[in-house]
Amino acid sequence: MNLRATFLRLTFLAGLLGTCPAAQAQQPAAPAATDVLLLTTGQEVSGRVLTITPTELTYLPAAPTPPDTLHLPVASVFLVRYANGTREVLTAPASVADDDPTPPALRGLNSPQRQQLGQRDALRCYRASGAYWGALGSTLYLGPLLGLAPTAVISSQWVRDYNLKAPTPTLLQDASYAQGYRQQANRTKHRRTWSGYGVATAVYVVLIAALVAGIN
Repeated sequence: MNLRATFLRLTFLAGLLGTCPAAQAQQPAAPAATDVLLLTTGQEVSGRVLTITPTELTYLPAAPTPPDTLHLPVASVFLVRYANGTREVLTAPASVADDDPTPPALRGLNSPQRQQLGQRDALRCYRASGAYWGALGSTLYLGPLLGLAPTAVISSQWVRDYNLKAPTPTLLQDASYAQGYRQQANRTKHRRTWSGYGVATAVYVVLIAALVAGIN
């Protein structure tokens, strides 16, 4: 009875060993992992990278393309995405030339908006200190009547470019911005000039009043 049971067990094991290779042969082979080449044109190419030199990349294309070694200039390959998940940048994308001569701070603004921006910058940055002190000093020296002439001359002269004190001088290359900035700068100079004259005149009035009070 033991001999018969042993024989049956051996026969069963032999049958299992005979069927295992057949079952394994019927299983489809796992697809080979492939790398992905991203070209500078935006095209993607699948295959297996073989070699990369400073000037050339060789690879085997993915099926169903015949497995012939192909060559690509490294300059035409932007990035390699390997099958293991790592990436390698071979060629940085070329920067796009900026042909727009408009300063970046003014882009998207129309002409009136650029002019308003120039006016705001002039209000914030231009002080006309020289015009103020010039009118004040000449009026104190000459008196209110004679001081009118130099004050009027200073007020009528437009601000020279080197005195504009623009926060971003390159913006003055734009006609609309420059127009708004210059107009506001000249208005500021005119106001500050006559403010200097007014302060000097007030000083004269106070001095005269003090002298009169002292005499009396």
